[in-house]
Amino acid sequence: MRPSWGTEVFSDSFVVARMPGLTISRTNAPFLNKIKDALSWTKVAAKESNAVAVPASSDPLNENCPGDSESQQCESSQPDVASYTDSSSSCQSPPFLTINDLPPEILATIFHTYMFWEDESDLIDPELEGMVSVFVPNPRSAPLLFCNVCSYWRNVATSTPALWSAIFVYDTICPETVALWLQRSQSHSLSLFVSLGPDLAGTDTFARLLEMFYANMARWKRVSFHLPTAKDMRRLVFDLIPEPGKSPATQLQHLCLSSVYHQTDHLDFQSLARLSSFPHPTLQRFSWSEYTTPDFARIPTTLWLNLQQITFSLITERVLLSFLKACDNLRFIDVKCLHETVDADLPAAPIVAHNLEALNVGMVVGKLNNTIAFLTAPKLKRLSLRHRDGHGTAVNLENFIKRSRCMLECLCIICKNPEFGEDETNIMLRSPIFMAIPHFSLRLADKACHASFPQAIIAETAGKWKDTARACHEPTNYSYHLGWGSLDIARLDEQLVDHARDEI
Repeated sequence: MRPSWGTEVFSDSFVVARMPGLTISRTNAPFLNKIKDALSWTKVAAKESNAVAVPASSDPLNENCPGDSESQQCESSQPDVASYTDSSSSCQSPPFLTINDLPPEILATIFHTYMFWEDESDLIDPELEGMVSVFVPNPRSAPLLFCNVCSYWRNVATSTPALWSAIFVYDTICPETVALWLQRSQSHSLSLFVSLGPDLAGTDTFARLLEMFYANMARWKRVSFHLPTAKDMRRLVFDLIPEPGKSPATQLQHLCLSSVYHQTDHLDFQSLARLSSFPHPTLQRFSWSEYTTPDFARIPTTLWLNLQQITFSLITERVLLSFLKACDNLRFIDVKCLHETVDADLPAAPIVAHNLEALNVGMVVGKLNNTIAFLTAPKLKRLSLRHRDGHGTAVNLENFIKRSRCMLECLCIICKNPEFGEDETNIMLRSPIFMAIPHFSLRLADKACHASFPQAIIAETAGKWKDTARACHEPTNYSYHLGWGSLDIARLDEQLVDHARDEI
């Protein structure tokens, strides 16, 4: 399988993905912590009737599906729901109980917690907000892992639709496996991470997979499609919105589109206009993982008006500013690469991004001030960027924050330009504007200052932040890291940023 850009594959059973809204499950998550968490809140959930319901009958097991055969049987007998309820009300529980003595609805809750529970993110990286796991059909991973323990676990797992509603689909997957997962998910909303490479294009397997996904479009909630040809991407857009302003995807919240080709056939005006006419206000997150930026000025804005979060692989400052002007509801923007436009027709007055709370820029290619000098963001809380500017950057950032009158909670900056050194750092750390930010992170090139400077300036200026202040050398990054607070959104994946830059 050729992973999507932004996806890292560490082993066959350990995959981490960075696609907006979806992340491939990490199989080494702390199981005991998850069970403890599940058992602690199920006491409250039971009173509120929020426990996962399990039907009395389970789906028939497909013996041909990899990983669905039982590898071991439980030694103890399996209680059914009725007998457990009757006995629990008439007699006291035995002193020693196993997990299989739990009623099925609580066991189902534990399974669900194990699969979908994630450490609460610091909500700094916009891509991490609202992240939902998807799962590789693998007998060593959930939910198939549960089916291999014993018949009781298998019955509970196969009777819990939510466990089968989030799937990662790749080149070598068996269509029958996908069909089984879709069947077991019943009417539950779907999270799909579909990454199909060029080797699969035009094959019967490819056609079968897409037909299954399109047939369940009404259940799409969070979907990411990485398809091999422009024709496939164009068909996806027109199947998603068969007529302007009409779509069967009434639950769709997150949509990510990306490709493995450099053609731009699916970026024609008709396709983009059709995409922009998506009618349902449910869509809150959109990711355009293309290195060709559409001209949004020529496209109807129905879609963009409903969005709260958007991700771009590449965008110019002119397009970003015009986009912000048209999209008042945007709260989070994630840009892999913000590129300077030569002789850009920039606005005469600052654009006001009324609801923007977080701006994350993986790399600024060109002058940062060409963007922030024309932007005002009164609700901005979090700003993260990596740039190559030198002298004047600190003053430009200070002017932007002053003009916006925003209450920044976190500012994280990476600058590898040696010209951004001691003078720029002194301006920032001696300014009350920057010193009021509770979480501040700055990474300087290690050639930008003397080795003693970071600790000296932090010791002198940290003030009320001294308890969380830090100043250290990061030899692997060839940089000095200084700042304070517990949040650090400048911990960017260097390989992803370099990849984005190389693609330009």
